[in-house]
Amino acid sequence: MGKNKTIDSLSKLIANTIVHKILVSKTSKPESINHLEFEEIEYRSQAIKKSSLYNWNYEDVHLLKKEIENKIENKFKNKYTDIDVSKEKIKPLIDEEMKNLLRKPTIKKI
Repeated sequence: MGKNKTIDSLSKLIANTIVHKILVSKTSKPESINHLEFEEIEYRSQAIKKSSLYNWNYEDVHLLKKEIENKIENKFKNKYTDIDVSKEKIKPLIDEEMKNLLRKPTIKKI
């Protein structure tokens, strides 16, 4: 898979991670929380695996963030119309996920 396809696929996974994170905090059904949290974890683990396939430069990260933001906005506009989420709330969540996703693991010396 080329890097552009991976950016598209990765942006979907990260967007779904963030959408489920928001849904957990907004749901009025306690019985849905377990399922939503599981979905959030699953999307995040898939995103971590996919992100490790490439090295990401500044332009890639910037494009990825824009794609994620667009996908989240579309998801709430089309699927979760009853939930209102501002861009101001979305951007820090994107930054947090990206920071965790692109963090390189450190090797401990013994």
